[in-house]
Amino acid sequence: MPVRATKRGAARTALDRDCDVLVCGASFAGLTLARELEGTGARVLMVDRYEIGERQTSACAAPTDWLELLGLNGAIRQTFPKLVVHTSRSTAHWQLPFTFSTFDYRELCALLREGSRSSEFETATVERLEPGALHTVYTDRGVLRAPYVIDALGWRRVLSSSQPIQPPGARLSRGLEVHPPGSADELEIWIDRRYVRAGYSWSFPAGEELRVGVGSFEPRDRVKGGTVALATDLRLEPVGYQGNWIPHQLRPATEHGVFFVGDSAGHCLPLTAEGIRPAFYFALALGRELRRALAGEITREQALARYSEFSAKHARDYKLLLTAQRLVGASTASAPLRWAVNSLNVRRLAFWAFNRYLAITPPEFVQAAAQVK
Repeated sequence: MPVRATKRGAARTALDRDCDVLVCGASFAGLTLARELEGTGARVLMVDRYEIGERQTSACAAPTDWLELLGLNGAIRQTFPKLVVHTSRSTAHWQLPFTFSTFDYRELCALLREGSRSSEFETATVERLEPGALHTVYTDRGVLRAPYVIDALGWRRVLSSSQPIQPPGARLSRGLEVHPPGSADELEIWIDRRYVRAGYSWSFPAGEELRVGVGSFEPRDRVKGGTVALATDLRLEPVGYQGNWIPHQLRPATEHGVFFVGDSAGHCLPLTAEGIRPAFYFALALGRELRRALAGEITREQALARYSEFSAKHARDYKLLLTAQRLVGASTASAPLRWAVNSLNVRRLAFWAFNRYLAITPPEFVQAAAQVK
């Protein structure tokens, strides 16, 4: 398990600071946002309880175009033109209209950080918010103040004043994976009750390691047994555990003058649990609005409204994916599901389905964001 790298001793000084933009959370969304604000002249401070790149919480794969357009090629470990999908009775080979790549989390975070060197970073645990014209954020190291505050802290949605979401009764999926040494050439998915009752399992090769895991749409179902069973069936040792809760429903992107992005806004895509690409996408969208606000072109209230509207426009796509998730969760052993899986062996159907899926958060958005600067 990861070890928290909080500053200690003489290095652990108290925090009492004002800034223009306070980004709480320094993973995919937070780092992308800080990079998007580079060159604005704003005082940007990122805080996270872990050092940057310290705590990987996903299988770390994304459409290759997204990684390349963001200049993150150096973190890529393997690239795949197809997806191999297993059910209890069949195997399908889905040709993709684009490629997926696995990547190294620490290296990707370092590359994102390289683009935001004018911002500051501190390790601190964010505890709560006192909203106002100048928000006050309380941490375990002291108090921070900023007119623009972003919660990119993950599914706990720490800076929200609404009822906290807590597993297992919340709208969350759960995932667990192991990282045994090894190599393979195929990106594989299992929709099989042997490993999980409602959900799917995976093996994502990443250079010299394999990322093998189980994700359940039902948070009450345990996933360790399925993860160990899949690793054993693949003749792999279940070592290097990591896991996380995964939101599977879109949530309000703003609240009481605070912006929420990534898992804190429920931006992880239902059904697939793909959260990295949406984190990039919505962080770029938020960065555009903040750039305008910092330049004095719009007010904070207008930035909040515009970003909230942008996020909400995706509600229909998220609801469709959530409906599909519920159908898959209810029918992992059914003939209709096997038929659906096998139907995507047809190249034309696979291309149509995956192009529609990619269009929810398209890679061209990276270029559009760059043109705004």
